[in-house]
Amino acid sequence: MSKWREIVTYGMCVNRIDGEPKDHCRHFLAGGDEGTPEAFFCRGCGCHVCFHWKDVKMEIDMSTAIVKYGKCLKNHTAHMGGHCSLDGCGEFMAAGEEGTPEALSCAACGCHRSFHEKDYL
Repeated sequence: MSKWREIVTYGMCVNRIDGEPKDHCRHFLAGGDEGTPEAFFCRGCGCHVCFHWKDVKMEIDMSTAIVKYGKCLKNHTAHMGGHCSLDGCGEFMAAGEEGTPEALSCAACGCHRSFHEKDYL
């Protein structure tokens, strides 16, 4: 199973008559329930879905993703107004058992888990 999920939306109608927009439909509105032929036609302008801009976004399916925390990205000199100074911690290691507050702190650098680079496997 893929960790990515495809989200497809349809936007503005691009159907033209003699080079001019047929109408000013801004967003595809399905004309019927999913799986029916009417679902392919817009309620706003009556055009087929193929005349609307297609926007595909990929997002991570959080129900199947495995999260691993990598190197620490905390800027340890930010409070002094200095430039970026990292501590060199290469990987998050929980300081306690899963489900305890200590599990959110890194045993190597002491930083909270949110300062560590998040990778989805």
